[in-house]
Amino acid sequence: MSNLKLITFDLDNTLWPVDEVIRQAEKACSLWIAENHPDAAAALSAERVRAVRTSLLKEKPEYLDNLTALRQDAMSRAFVEHGFGKDEARRIALAAFQVFHEARNRVSFFPGALEVLEQLADSYVLGALTNGNADLRMIGIHDLFAFHHSAETIGRRKPAPDMFAAALRSAGVSASQAVHVGDHPLEDVHAAREHGMHTVWANLVDMDWPVELAKPSHHIHNLREIPDLVPLFDE
Repeated sequence: MSNLKLITFDLDNTLWPVDEVIRQAEKACSLWIAENHPDAAAALSAERVRAVRTSLLKEKPEYLDNLTALRQDAMSRAFVEHGFGKDEARRIALAAFQVFHEARNRVSFFPGALEVLEQLADSYVLGALTNGNADLRMIGIHDLFAFHHSAETIGRRKPAPDMFAAALRSAGVSASQAVHVGDHPLEDVHAAREHGMHTVWANLVDMDWPVELAKPSHHIHNLREIPDLVPLFDE
């Protein structure tokens, strides 16, 4: 009988590259505001948004556990500081966020991602664990995952152990029966192995491993390598 039961995946920069996705989503959001609320567009310069986000995070560091709220509230505050009433500022911010969110979920998968997920889903429980706000239903892969936990739904972002603990509860397995695949050395690999899970470092964007962390036991440069690693966790 197979010992490995659960495979969890980070999303951004693990199943798809995210930086360009966010740039395009922010561009779509800015264009929508410029076209629909030109008087509000000046409030959302890159410098202004950075300043507002920094201010919000200083006031409430837990915004990092909810990037949706951070982006919505940052836009709202920027509009208010530009002279809009609170209700109107909130209305525009929420509508603009929907434009951002739709574009944020138009992703291009890394080579082999979909094929590997479909192959693994036939034999293992798959779970998604992310600090971001990707929507698997909008992306079109929700049916491949038994569950999707995020910093927003759990209330704490990785590397806190909460998300990993929730994954094990959702699958009804022990840590030794689970492997986590992710790109971030601290938030994915180190955090998951500290929780007792097997780990695979998905180094698909050519990062350097931090010298202060113990090196990963398993790492890949292409997602198609994962099926060949799986038997190692069944021993």
